[in-house]
Amino acid sequence: MWLLGLSAALSIFSALTGEKEAARAGQVGYSTEILEIMNRHELMGNIVTWGSITIFLVWIYLFFKNMEDRRIDILALAFLTLLVGMVSFTAYLGGQLVWVHGVGTP
Repeated sequence: MWLLGLSAALSIFSALTGEKEAARAGQVGYSTEILEIMNRHELMGNIVTWGSITIFLVWIYLFFKNMEDRRIDILALAFLTLLVGMVSFTAYLGGQLVWVHGVGTP
């Protein structure tokens, strides 16, 4: 639970730095394919950021409301698994932008 809280807080900073880099990359004039990948990466990053914050807050609320209920842990595990998949896809898109298309490299 605490690792999710830490990652939720740090994802805010990741989103802010990503927005800064997207604004800087917008000045370069990339192709529509690259801009489409960047928009998808940005959307997934926003979903991960707000999703992790929401899951963390709901998990804390439900945990302290019903500490003995194991269903809360199972539900949290299901949402965490979904969140890991979304983070992996977002990282894949970011890797494609940098390593295949050279976005953000000198």
